[in-house]
Amino acid sequence: MLSRMTTLVVLAVLMLNVLLVFVCSVHAEEKQNKPATAENAKDGAEMILITGGSFLMGTAPAEIDEQFRDTGLPEDWKKHALDEQPRHRRTVEPFYIYKYEVTNEQYKAFMDATDHRPPPHWKGKDYPADKGNHPVVEVSWDDADAYCRWAGTRLPTEAQWEYAARGAEPAEGEPSRVFPWGNSWDRTLSNNASLHAGKELQNAADWKEWYESDQKSKFPLTSRVGSFPKSVSPFGVQDMAGNAWEWCAEVQAPYPEQNAEEADDKKLRARRGGSWANVALHIRSVDRQGAPQDDLNIYTGFRCVKLP
Repeated sequence: MLSRMTTLVVLAVLMLNVLLVFVCSVHAEEKQNKPATAENAKDGAEMILITGGSFLMGTAPAEIDEQFRDTGLPEDWKKHALDEQPRHRRTVEPFYIYKYEVTNEQYKAFMDATDHRPPPHWKGKDYPADKGNHPVVEVSWDDADAYCRWAGTRLPTEAQWEYAARGAEPAEGEPSRVFPWGNSWDRTLSNNASLHAGKELQNAADWKEWYESDQKSKFPLTSRVGSFPKSVSPFGVQDMAGNAWEWCAEVQAPYPEQNAEEADDKKLRARRGGSWANVALHIRSVDRQGAPQDDLNIYTGFRCVKLP
């Protein structure tokens, strides 16, 4: 009887040890996979450290063909993807990027500290009710740049933004990510026009019908930052697909050199990520849609970056 009890105790101890080893290994793996973060002292924004690396920026014609088949977009819209070519190799140094887009609440703190102008759709210096944690929109490139300088940061380059959204270069033979979450389109994973419409908007007529419908009085249809956790980028960055377009630092100029002197419009600043009012075409992480530097619209906000 005693021998049997001893055996049971030994087995119990062994099972407990196995369980402890498993729990510790899981904890270690989670800790290893968790991105390094920091807090920006000026505005309290959580920042994620993006390890430097090399990646293929932009798209190749064959990739665009596949993306259009996946999303069901019309062939004649491929002309909007020409500025994503040629695909080319870029290298970025390590940098911090805001985990979320700059919010109305953060922007108001900046305004209060600097007496900067508010976005036109605000009521004076007050942001729309219950939207403190939504991305600030209807800010120009200069407004965004002023915020970044106040916060001790700057706007991301297009290369930094795309690298943070798509992740490092995939294994040989694997395609680069089309969206932060992967290669297949799913309108439920981000704040976009097709999500609001409840169906795929795959032509201009359908989009216009949705845009001019009764919900127009509720514009902008932004969402609280971090509302779509399944769309997180490989580095752990949120909302890089939809919600609000994000200003980038440069004049939008042709690949691969991105020489501002070669730009058709030298006041056209690059934007990335698409917004609540856009379809799959613009939610792709390679999509580029510049806007005039002084443009104010209810689709565009920004996030900041900072060197370690």
